Amino acid sequence: MVIMMPHGMMPHRKMGIAVEEVMRMAAVWILAVWAFLALSGCAGVAQQVRSSLGLEPKQELVAALTRTPSQWEEAMGQAAAVDAKVTEGQRLNNDPALNRRLQSMVDRLRAVSHAPEIPFRVKIINSKQINAFNTGGELLYVYTGLIDYVKSDDELAGILAHEMAHGIGAHLQREQRSMFLPTIGAALANIALQNQTAEQLIGLTNQALSAGYSRRHEREADILAVIYTWRAGYNPLGFEEFFDRMSRQASQVKQEKEKELRESYASFRQSARELEQSKLAYDALYRRLQAHPASPEAEREFKQAEERLKKSQQQHESCYQQYQQVYKSYAQSIAQLFPIFQSHPSDPERIDIVNNTLKYLKQEIPLSQTLPSVRYVMEAVEEVGGKPAGK
Repeated sequence: MVIMMPHGMMPHRKMGIAVEEVMRMAAVWILAVWAFLALSGCAGVAQQVRSSLGLEPKQELVAALTRTPSQWEEAMGQAAAVDAKVTEGQRLNNDPALNRRLQSMVDRLRAVSHAPEIPFRVKIINSKQINAFNTGGELLYVYTGLIDYVKSDDELAGILAHEMAHGIGAHLQREQRSMFLPTIGAALANIALQNQTAEQLIGLTNQALSAGYSRRHEREADILAVIYTWRAGYNPLGFEEFFDRMSRQASQVKQEKEKELRESYASFRQSARELEQSKLAYDALYRRLQAHPASPEAEREFKQAEERLKKSQQQHESCYQQYQQVYKSYAQSIAQLFPIFQSHPSDPERIDIVNNTLKYLKQEIPLSQTLPSVRYVMEAVEEVGGKPAGK
Protein backbone atom coordinates (compact mmCIF):
# COMPACT_ATOMS: atom_id res chain seq x y z
CA MET A 1 0.00 0.00 0.00
CA VAL A 2 1.04 3.60 -0.38
CA ILE A 3 2.43 5.06 2.82
CA MET A 4 1.76 8.78 2.70
CA MET A 5 4.52 10.75 4.42
CA PRO A 6 4.49 14.43 5.36
CA HIS A 7 6.35 16.53 2.79
CA GLY A 8 10.10 16.11 3.03
CA MET A 9 9.92 13.28 5.54
CA MET A 10 10.88 10.27 3.49
CA PRO A 11 13.81 8.37 5.04
CA HIS A 12 17.19 8.64 3.36
CA ARG A 13 17.88 4.94 3.40
CA LYS A 14 16.03 1.95 2.01
CA MET A 15 13.16 0.61 4.09
CA GLY A 16 13.74 -2.81 5.66
CA ILE A 17 12.46 -6.08 4.21
CA ALA A 18 10.15 -6.62 7.20
CA VAL A 19 8.09 -3.55 6.32
CA GLU A 20 8.03 -4.45 2.64
CA GLU A 21 6.67 -7.87 3.59
CA VAL A 22 3.91 -6.30 5.67
CA MET A 23 3.04 -4.07 2.72
CA ARG A 24 3.09 -7.09 0.40
CA MET A 25 0.59 -8.84 2.65
CA ALA A 26 -1.60 -5.75 2.62
CA ALA A 27 -1.46 -5.74 -1.17
CA VAL A 28 -2.31 -9.37 -1.78
CA TRP A 29 -6.07 -8.86 -2.22
CA ILE A 30 -5.40 -6.33 -5.02
CA LEU A 31 -3.38 -8.92 -6.91
CA ALA A 32 -6.31 -11.28 -6.65
CA VAL A 33 -8.73 -8.63 -7.88
CA TRP A 34 -6.80 -7.60 -10.95
CA ALA A 35 -5.50 -11.04 -11.84
CA PHE A 36 -9.13 -12.16 -11.71
CA LEU A 37 -10.24 -9.33 -13.97
CA ALA A 38 -7.39 -9.86 -16.41
CA LEU A 39 -8.34 -13.52 -16.75
CA SER A 40 -12.01 -12.75 -17.46
CA GLY A 41 -11.70 -11.93 -21.14
CA CYS A 42 -13.57 -14.82 -22.79
CA ALA A 43 -17.30 -15.33 -22.29
CA GLY A 44 -19.77 -16.02 -19.52
CA VAL A 45 -19.31 -13.64 -16.61
CA ALA A 46 -17.00 -11.36 -18.59
CA GLN A 47 -19.53 -11.07 -21.41
CA GLN A 48 -22.30 -10.32 -18.94
CA VAL A 49 -20.15 -7.62 -17.37
CA ARG A 50 -19.52 -5.99 -20.73
CA SER A 51 -23.17 -6.16 -21.69
CA SER A 52 -24.18 -4.59 -18.36
CA LEU A 53 -21.85 -1.61 -18.66
CA GLY A 54 -23.99 1.46 -19.06
CA LEU A 55 -27.04 -0.12 -17.42
CA GLU A 56 -28.79 1.57 -14.55
CA PRO A 57 -27.59 0.42 -11.09
CA LYS A 58 -30.78 -1.54 -10.45
CA GLN A 59 -30.50 -3.36 -13.79
CA GLU A 60 -26.84 -4.17 -13.15
CA LEU A 61 -27.67 -5.61 -9.74
CA VAL A 62 -30.58 -7.65 -11.09
CA ALA A 63 -28.25 -9.09 -13.75
CA ALA A 64 -25.73 -10.01 -11.05
CA LEU A 65 -28.32 -11.59 -8.75
CA THR A 66 -29.75 -13.71 -11.59
CA ARG A 67 -26.53 -15.19 -12.96
CA THR A 68 -26.83 -18.69 -14.37
CA PRO A 69 -25.04 -21.73 -12.89
CA SER A 70 -22.58 -21.72 -15.78
CA GLN A 71 -21.73 -18.07 -15.15
CA TRP A 72 -21.18 -18.82 -11.47
CA GLU A 73 -18.99 -21.79 -12.42
CA GLU A 74 -16.83 -19.51 -14.53
CA ALA A 75 -16.56 -16.97 -11.70
CA MET A 76 -15.56 -19.70 -9.25
CA GLY A 77 -13.05 -21.12 -11.70
CA GLN A 78 -11.38 -17.77 -12.18
CA ALA A 79 -11.29 -17.15 -8.43
CA ALA A 80 -9.72 -20.57 -7.92
CA ALA A 81 -7.10 -19.72 -10.54
CA VAL A 82 -5.73 -16.90 -8.38
CA ASP A 83 -6.20 -18.69 -5.05
CA ALA A 84 -2.65 -20.05 -5.07
CA LYS A 85 -1.24 -16.56 -5.51
CA VAL A 86 -3.49 -15.14 -2.82
CA THR A 87 -2.31 -17.69 -0.27
CA GLU A 88 1.32 -17.78 -1.42
CA GLY A 89 3.60 -17.14 1.54
CA GLN A 90 0.64 -17.06 3.92
CA ARG A 91 0.05 -19.49 6.77
CA LEU A 92 -3.47 -20.85 6.65
CA ASN A 93 -5.13 -21.50 10.00
CA ASN A 94 -6.19 -25.13 10.19
CA ASP A 95 -7.71 -25.07 13.67
CA PRO A 96 -10.76 -27.35 13.25
CA ALA A 97 -12.95 -25.60 15.82
CA LEU A 98 -12.28 -22.12 14.41
CA ASN A 99 -12.84 -23.23 10.83
CA ARG A 100 -16.08 -25.01 11.77
CA ARG A 101 -17.29 -21.90 13.60
CA LEU A 102 -16.78 -19.58 10.62
CA GLN A 103 -18.00 -22.10 8.06
CA SER A 104 -21.15 -22.62 10.10
CA MET A 105 -21.79 -18.87 10.06
CA VAL A 106 -21.18 -18.73 6.31
CA ASP A 107 -23.57 -21.64 5.70
CA ARG A 108 -26.22 -19.91 7.80
CA LEU A 109 -25.85 -16.70 5.77
CA ARG A 110 -25.61 -18.51 2.44
CA ALA A 111 -28.92 -20.28 3.07
CA VAL A 112 -30.79 -16.95 3.15
CA SER A 113 -28.76 -15.22 0.43
CA HIS A 114 -29.46 -14.83 -3.28
CA ALA A 115 -27.03 -17.67 -4.04
CA PRO A 116 -27.94 -20.49 -1.63
CA GLU A 117 -26.66 -23.07 -4.08
CA ILE A 118 -23.13 -21.60 -4.18
CA PRO A 119 -20.76 -23.45 -1.79
CA PHE A 120 -19.13 -20.41 -0.16
CA ARG A 121 -16.01 -21.48 1.74
CA VAL A 122 -13.82 -19.74 4.29
CA LYS A 123 -10.02 -19.69 4.24
CA ILE A 124 -8.50 -18.31 7.43
CA ILE A 125 -5.10 -16.63 7.10
CA ASN A 126 -2.84 -16.32 10.14
CA SER A 127 -2.02 -12.61 10.26
CA LYS A 128 -2.42 -9.70 12.65
CA GLN A 129 -4.00 -7.68 9.86
CA ILE A 130 -7.64 -6.76 10.33
CA ASN A 131 -8.95 -7.70 6.92
CA ALA A 132 -11.23 -9.93 4.87
CA PHE A 133 -11.93 -10.12 1.14
CA ASN A 134 -13.58 -12.07 -1.65
CA THR A 135 -12.12 -12.67 -5.10
CA GLY A 136 -15.37 -12.88 -7.03
CA GLY A 137 -16.18 -16.55 -6.48
CA GLU A 138 -17.07 -18.72 -3.53
CA LEU A 139 -13.87 -18.21 -1.51
CA LEU A 140 -13.95 -15.86 1.48
CA TYR A 141 -10.56 -14.96 2.97
CA VAL A 142 -10.53 -13.90 6.62
CA TYR A 143 -7.49 -12.85 8.67
CA THR A 144 -7.11 -14.01 12.27
CA GLY A 145 -6.46 -10.37 13.19
CA LEU A 146 -10.04 -9.57 12.21
CA ILE A 147 -11.41 -12.59 14.08
CA ASP A 148 -9.59 -11.45 17.23
CA TYR A 149 -10.76 -7.86 16.75
CA VAL A 150 -14.51 -8.42 16.49
CA LYS A 151 -16.52 -8.21 19.70
CA SER A 152 -19.38 -10.54 18.77
CA ASP A 153 -20.68 -13.05 16.26
CA ASP A 154 -23.00 -10.30 15.02
CA GLU A 155 -19.99 -8.21 13.96
CA LEU A 156 -18.25 -11.18 12.36
CA ALA A 157 -21.42 -12.26 10.57
CA GLY A 158 -21.78 -8.75 9.18
CA ILE A 159 -18.26 -8.88 7.71
CA LEU A 160 -18.79 -12.36 6.26
CA ALA A 161 -22.13 -11.31 4.77
CA HIS A 162 -20.53 -8.18 3.32
CA GLU A 163 -17.80 -10.20 1.58
CA MET A 164 -20.34 -12.74 0.39
CA ALA A 165 -22.41 -9.86 -0.99
CA HIS A 166 -19.44 -8.62 -3.02
CA GLY A 167 -19.32 -12.03 -4.70
CA ILE A 168 -23.08 -12.34 -5.15
CA GLY A 169 -23.29 -8.79 -6.49
CA ALA A 170 -20.51 -9.52 -9.03
CA HIS A 171 -18.74 -6.39 -7.84
CA LEU A 172 -15.28 -7.34 -9.06
CA GLN A 173 -16.65 -8.05 -12.51
CA ARG A 174 -18.65 -4.83 -12.52
CA GLU A 175 -15.61 -2.81 -11.45
CA GLN A 176 -13.90 -3.77 -14.69
CA ARG A 177 -12.95 -0.76 -16.77
CA SER A 178 -11.92 -1.29 -20.37
CA MET A 179 -9.30 1.46 -20.28
CA PHE A 180 -7.74 0.11 -17.07
CA LEU A 181 -7.48 -3.59 -17.84
CA PRO A 182 -4.77 -3.40 -20.55
CA THR A 183 -2.43 -1.65 -18.11
CA ILE A 184 -2.76 -2.52 -14.45
CA GLY A 185 -4.79 -5.69 -14.92
CA ALA A 186 -2.48 -7.18 -17.53
CA ALA A 187 0.61 -6.19 -15.59
CA LEU A 188 -0.59 -7.87 -12.41
CA ALA A 189 -1.65 -10.95 -14.33
CA ASN A 190 1.88 -11.03 -15.74
CA ILE A 191 3.31 -10.93 -12.23
CA ALA A 192 1.05 -13.79 -11.23
CA LEU A 193 2.48 -15.84 -14.09
CA GLN A 194 6.13 -14.87 -13.73
CA ASN A 195 6.27 -14.76 -9.91
CA GLN A 196 8.19 -11.50 -9.80
CA THR A 197 9.70 -9.95 -6.70
CA ALA A 198 7.80 -8.38 -3.80
CA GLU A 199 9.19 -4.98 -4.80
CA GLN A 200 7.62 -5.22 -8.26
CA LEU A 201 4.35 -6.42 -6.78
CA ILE A 202 4.32 -3.54 -4.32
CA GLY A 203 5.07 -0.99 -7.03
CA LEU A 204 2.19 -2.11 -9.22
CA THR A 205 -0.12 -2.52 -6.25
CA ASN A 206 0.52 1.10 -5.30
CA GLN A 207 -1.00 2.05 -8.66
CA ALA A 208 -3.93 -0.35 -8.37
CA LEU A 209 -4.90 0.50 -4.79
CA SER A 210 -6.65 3.66 -5.92
CA ALA A 211 -9.28 1.52 -7.64
CA GLY A 212 -10.81 -0.62 -4.89
CA TYR A 213 -14.56 -0.99 -4.78
CA SER A 214 -16.64 1.97 -5.86
CA ARG A 215 -18.79 3.65 -3.23
CA ARG A 216 -21.91 2.36 -4.98
CA HIS A 217 -20.74 -1.25 -4.82
CA GLU A 218 -19.69 -0.82 -1.20
CA ARG A 219 -23.17 0.43 -0.39
CA GLU A 220 -24.74 -2.47 -2.26
CA ALA A 221 -22.63 -4.91 -0.24
CA ASP A 222 -23.59 -3.10 2.98
CA ILE A 223 -27.30 -3.30 2.16
CA LEU A 224 -27.18 -6.94 1.06
CA ALA A 225 -25.20 -7.75 4.22
CA VAL A 226 -27.93 -6.16 6.35
CA ILE A 227 -30.56 -8.23 4.51
CA TYR A 228 -28.63 -11.49 4.93
CA THR A 229 -27.75 -10.99 8.59
CA TRP A 230 -31.36 -9.95 9.32
CA ARG A 231 -32.72 -13.03 7.57
CA ALA A 232 -30.20 -15.30 9.32
CA GLY A 233 -31.12 -14.02 12.77
CA TYR A 234 -28.02 -11.93 13.49
CA ASN A 235 -28.12 -8.31 14.63
CA PRO A 236 -27.34 -6.25 11.49
CA LEU A 237 -26.12 -3.36 13.64
CA GLY A 238 -23.07 -5.44 14.56
CA PHE A 239 -21.68 -4.67 11.11
CA GLU A 240 -22.13 -0.95 11.70
CA GLU A 241 -20.53 -1.16 15.15
CA PHE A 242 -17.47 -2.94 13.74
CA PHE A 243 -16.71 -0.31 11.10
CA ASP A 244 -17.48 2.57 13.45
CA ARG A 245 -15.09 1.25 16.11
CA MET A 246 -12.48 0.38 13.49
CA SER A 247 -12.66 3.83 11.93
CA ARG A 248 -12.30 5.62 15.27
CA GLN A 249 -9.38 3.44 16.36
CA ALA A 250 -7.61 3.70 13.01
CA SER A 251 -7.92 7.49 13.08
CA GLN A 252 -6.54 7.63 16.61
CA VAL A 253 -3.62 5.31 15.85
CA LYS A 254 -2.81 7.23 12.68
CA GLN A 255 -2.77 10.55 14.54
CA GLU A 256 -0.59 9.14 17.33
CA LYS A 257 1.86 7.52 14.93
CA GLU A 258 2.07 10.61 12.73
CA LYS A 259 2.75 12.78 15.80
CA GLU A 260 5.49 10.39 16.92
CA LEU A 261 6.91 10.34 13.41
CA ARG A 262 6.96 14.14 13.11
CA GLU A 263 8.68 14.50 16.49
CA SER A 264 11.28 11.90 15.58
CA TYR A 265 11.86 13.52 12.21
CA ALA A 266 12.26 16.95 13.84
CA SER A 267 14.97 15.53 16.12
CA PHE A 268 16.64 13.89 13.15
CA ARG A 269 16.67 17.13 11.16
CA GLN A 270 17.96 19.10 14.15
CA SER A 271 20.81 16.62 14.59
CA ALA A 272 21.59 17.02 10.87
CA ARG A 273 21.81 20.80 11.26
CA GLU A 274 24.05 20.46 14.33
CA LEU A 275 26.25 18.02 12.46
CA GLU A 276 26.57 20.46 9.57
CA GLN A 277 27.52 23.28 11.95
CA SER A 278 30.10 21.08 13.67
CA LYS A 279 31.55 20.12 10.31
CA LEU A 280 31.81 23.77 9.20
CA ALA A 281 33.55 24.69 12.47
CA TYR A 282 35.87 21.72 12.11
CA ASP A 283 36.78 22.65 8.52
CA ALA A 284 37.44 26.28 9.48
CA LEU A 285 39.71 25.31 12.36
CA TYR A 286 41.46 22.73 10.21
CA ARG A 287 42.30 25.42 7.64
CA ARG A 288 43.48 27.70 10.47
CA LEU A 289 45.72 24.96 11.84
CA GLN A 290 47.15 24.35 8.38
CA ALA A 291 47.97 28.05 8.12
CA HIS A 292 49.45 28.22 11.64
CA PRO A 293 50.77 24.74 12.46
CA ALA A 294 52.84 25.98 15.42
CA SER A 295 49.94 27.70 17.20
CA PRO A 296 49.03 25.82 20.44
CA GLU A 297 45.73 27.71 20.64
CA ALA A 298 44.73 26.67 17.11
CA GLU A 299 45.65 23.06 17.82
CA ARG A 300 43.62 23.03 21.08
CA GLU A 301 40.55 24.55 19.41
CA PHE A 302 40.88 22.11 16.53
CA LYS A 303 40.88 19.11 18.89
CA GLN A 304 37.82 20.49 20.65
CA ALA A 305 36.07 20.89 17.30
CA GLU A 306 37.07 17.37 16.37
CA GLU A 307 35.46 16.03 19.56
CA ARG A 308 32.30 18.04 18.94
CA LEU A 309 32.15 16.69 15.40
CA LYS A 310 32.42 13.09 16.63
CA LYS A 311 29.65 13.66 19.18
CA SER A 312 27.48 15.30 16.52
CA GLN A 313 28.03 12.35 14.21
CA GLN A 314 27.10 9.90 16.96
CA GLN A 315 24.03 11.94 17.89
CA HIS A 316 22.96 12.19 14.27
CA GLU A 317 23.34 8.44 13.76
CA SER A 318 21.38 7.76 16.94
CA CYS A 319 18.57 10.09 15.81
CA TYR A 320 18.56 8.47 12.41
CA GLN A 321 18.25 4.97 13.89
CA GLN A 322 15.43 6.14 16.15
CA TYR A 323 13.69 7.78 13.21
CA GLN A 324 13.99 4.57 11.19
CA GLN A 325 12.43 2.56 14.01
CA VAL A 326 9.55 5.02 14.35
CA TYR A 327 9.06 5.04 10.58
CA LYS A 328 8.92 1.24 10.45
CA SER A 329 6.47 1.18 13.34
CA TYR A 330 4.32 3.76 11.54
CA ALA A 331 4.41 1.81 8.28
CA GLN A 332 3.57 -1.47 9.99
CA SER A 333 0.70 0.06 11.96
CA ILE A 334 -0.82 1.63 8.86
CA ALA A 335 -0.36 -1.54 6.81
CA GLN A 336 -1.96 -3.69 9.49
CA LEU A 337 -4.86 -1.36 10.27
CA PHE A 338 -5.87 -0.03 6.89
CA PRO A 339 -6.10 -2.90 4.36
CA ILE A 340 -9.80 -3.29 5.06
CA PHE A 341 -10.27 0.42 4.31
CA GLN A 342 -8.25 0.14 1.11
CA SER A 343 -10.49 -2.63 -0.23
CA HIS A 344 -13.61 -1.18 1.43
CA PRO A 345 -13.48 2.63 1.27
CA SER A 346 -14.92 4.39 4.29
CA ASP A 347 -18.36 5.85 3.63
CA PRO A 348 -19.59 8.59 5.99
CA GLU A 349 -23.16 7.64 5.10
CA ARG A 350 -22.70 3.96 6.03
CA ILE A 351 -24.47 4.30 9.39
CA ASP A 352 -27.46 6.03 7.78
CA ILE A 353 -27.65 3.41 5.05
CA VAL A 354 -27.48 0.49 7.48
CA ASN A 355 -30.12 2.01 9.76
CA ASN A 356 -32.38 2.96 6.86
CA THR A 357 -32.16 -0.55 5.44
CA LEU A 358 -32.94 -2.10 8.80
CA LYS A 359 -35.98 0.15 9.29
CA TYR A 360 -37.36 -1.03 5.97
CA LEU A 361 -36.72 -4.68 6.82
CA LYS A 362 -38.56 -4.18 10.10
CA GLN A 363 -41.39 -2.59 8.09
CA GLU A 364 -41.07 0.62 10.08
CA ILE A 365 -40.94 2.71 6.88
CA PRO A 366 -42.31 2.15 3.36
CA LEU A 367 -40.05 1.77 0.35
CA SER A 368 -40.79 5.35 -0.68
CA GLN A 369 -39.09 6.62 2.49
CA THR A 370 -35.86 4.70 1.99
CA LEU A 371 -32.70 6.44 0.82
CA PRO A 372 -32.18 6.37 -2.98
CA SER A 373 -29.12 4.11 -2.63
CA VAL A 374 -31.19 1.72 -0.50
CA ARG A 375 -34.32 1.90 -2.65
CA TYR A 376 -32.86 0.62 -5.92
CA VAL A 377 -31.21 -2.32 -4.12
CA MET A 378 -34.50 -3.22 -2.44
CA GLU A 379 -36.31 -2.91 -5.76
CA ALA A 380 -33.76 -5.22 -7.40
CA VAL A 381 -34.04 -7.72 -4.55
CA GLU A 382 -37.83 -7.75 -4.77
CA GLU A 383 -37.71 -8.09 -8.55
CA VAL A 384 -35.56 -11.22 -8.45
CA GLY A 385 -37.41 -12.97 -5.66
CA GLY A 386 -39.95 -11.52 -3.27
CA LYS A 387 -39.97 -9.16 -0.33
CA PRO A 388 -36.60 -8.91 1.45
CA ALA A 389 -38.18 -8.44 4.88
CA GLY A 390 -39.18 -12.08 5.26
CA LYS A 391 -36.77 -14.33 7.15
